[in-house]
Amino acid sequence: MYYKKITTEYCTIEFKNDLWGTETVSVNGQVVSKKSSITGTDHHFTVTEKGHPVRYVLTTKLGGMQVYIDLRRDGKLIKEDIPIHYGTKPGGPKNHFKTKGIKLLNEYAVGEAIADLEKALEINREDPEIYFYLACGYSIEEKALRGFECLKQAVANNLQNTAIIHQHDMLAYLRMQDGFEDFSRSNFTEFDPSKLAKEEEEE
Repeated sequence: MYYKKITTEYCTIEFKNDLWGTETVSVNGQVVSKKSSITGTDHHFTVTEKGHPVRYVLTTKLGGMQVYIDLRRDGKLIKEDIPIHYGTKPGGPKNHFKTKGIKLLNEYAVGEAIADLEKALEINREDPEIYFYLACGYSIEEKALRGFECLKQAVANNLQNTAIIHQHDMLAYLRMQDGFEDFSRSNFTEFDPSKLAKEEEEE
């Protein structure tokens, strides 16, 4: 995740970009804009300053491999080319097993990735991203029941971008299951195990 806090005379603006390219802007702890972006976008929002509404535009952009932010207040550029580095929100708990598990999964070291993600759950059982990536791992291993259970838990723990379930390449096997459409229609809360391919017995 990419994270940056910007403090102005009137407010605190926080920017984050998650693993799926969703950019979120918060002002004084309240979300004011959320968009998906690959190459950058504009976030428009209004801040009340001394009882008057003031319009802001936070612009994200790429320069080579670096992400930058520009910030405008009532049309005037007040911050330019602020570099955004990879990292988590300061003060948030670090879960190294989650970070390592996701990295291993992206390298298709699936068994090791699942093992680390399971350890990550022992640290935080309310993190929807851990369940989501476990579902990806089980999908690659063609373990439909476990994959569906993990997706159900991801949504139950407030996975914000459920559209990614329909888009992520690693979940293709789960989307092929006969029970997937019903599962999707239930907002990923209920599924019929009898409609899923049986998992091969582990040796």
